[in-house]
Amino acid sequence: MPRKTLAYISQFAEPGSYRKSTWRRIHGGDDETIAIEAMLDQIGVLEKIDYLGIKAHEGEPLPDVDAIDGAILGGSFASVSENHRWQREIADWLARWRLTDKPLMGICGGHQLMSTVLGGRVERNPAGPEIGSLPLAFTDEGREHYLLDGFDETSPFFFGNFDRVIDIPDGTTVLATRPTLPAAALDHGGNWVSVQFHPESTCDRMATCWSELDPAQAARYNFIPGCERMIGNFIVATGLL
Repeated sequence: MPRKTLAYISQFAEPGSYRKSTWRRIHGGDDETIAIEAMLDQIGVLEKIDYLGIKAHEGEPLPDVDAIDGAILGGSFASVSENHRWQREIADWLARWRLTDKPLMGICGGHQLMSTVLGGRVERNPAGPEIGSLPLAFTDEGREHYLLDGFDETSPFFFGNFDRVIDIPDGTTVLATRPTLPAAALDHGGNWVSVQFHPESTCDRMATCWSELDPAQAARYNFIPGCERMIGNFIVATGLL
């Protein structure tokens, strides 16, 4: 059986909006496609799939929808409301990808962009940014969902977001919430899922994210063993592996 191809689409930040030197001590630096490749290796899937990392925010072309089998859309320092050219290009690509019924997982900014493309609404969280290693509250649907398999409501995940999905798209199911996040994890149907938090990341990457924005917040991230298993859940359950 031929190996399937998984693409990671990075929308890290608008070029020039941050200091690259901030990231030099982190594996892969500001190129999170390298960190994702390492994470896939750690969970034991890299040798079983073909991996394609794309820095969409830096102008790298998005893949032809027929050339890949699944995708993960990463987070971003940029709000969806900023409407950068590369955000519009990703949104157009998502509309084409939706027609394929192929798997897609959105993370943080990816979660928000997917939701807006499908007709949902994103707003600034009036309670302020959600920061730290924090647990979720599962809905009844979430407790039975493959994405949350192996986790419970004591399981923490990395949060670091100013915006939130406030109105979910039609046909979308809420899997998990937090007190100020009514849509922390979603199943959009058609093999699309998305989460506001970062199961793919590490405490050092999350702390580094705040080193320019608000260094005092970096201490709110603790090591979380095994949160990356959620990416494996997505890969296995959607048939990419």
